[in-house]
Amino acid sequence: MIESEKVSGIYVIPSYANSLQWFGVFFGRQGFYENSVFRFSILLPDGFPQDKTTPAIVFQQNVVHPLVCPFTNSLDISHAFPEWRCGEDHLWQVLKYMQVIFADPLECIRSVGSTQELSNVEASKLLTTNRDAFAALVQESIAESKAHIYDTPPTEDPHYIVFEKFQEDIHGPVLEQIRNGRTTNSPAESGGGGAATGLSWVKVKEGEFKPLSIE
Repeated sequence: MIESEKVSGIYVIPSYANSLQWFGVFFGRQGFYENSVFRFSILLPDGFPQDKTTPAIVFQQNVVHPLVCPFTNSLDISHAFPEWRCGEDHLWQVLKYMQVIFADPLECIRSVGSTQELSNVEASKLLTTNRDAFAALVQESIAESKAHIYDTPPTEDPHYIVFEKFQEDIHGPVLEQIRNGRTTNSPAESGGGGAATGLSWVKVKEGEFKPLSIE
């Protein structure tokens, strides 16, 4: 369902060792969080999906956002999912919610009755009273997160999402294929609406890549 709903800008995969733990990466594409790259984990309760406990989303680095706790780096999704309803609530909806609250953090404040209910009250106050200061803090968190993109993985799980620094001889031909694909696609094929399009690539073996999907 996550694949069919085309949740752009967010990549997730279950852990090889534990299906109740998922690895994820969020790519911001607009607003305050444009060009951000945030790693996160999704932790599912033992009784998922029958368990009414909502999934826990925890970022690997500090993320400045009204709904992200500055002490635990956990994202509060309770305003959208007070409890988990088996058969009605799905993980792709949680990812869509992430898209929405990062695209427009001010709107997520308006949807909450009191700012005291927010995970990061100070960030919410800055967002409403001094947007330049809020934006500066967000940029600091983005820079911090990007500084750790190439860190040694904290786990040996083969499904952990790993980034490699650009190597012209390996990645150059892939980049060229992506660029050519974008220029030859018709508006109908590219989806229109200004959405980012192209191919996602997966490494088959050292030095070789193949297209995974068109999103």
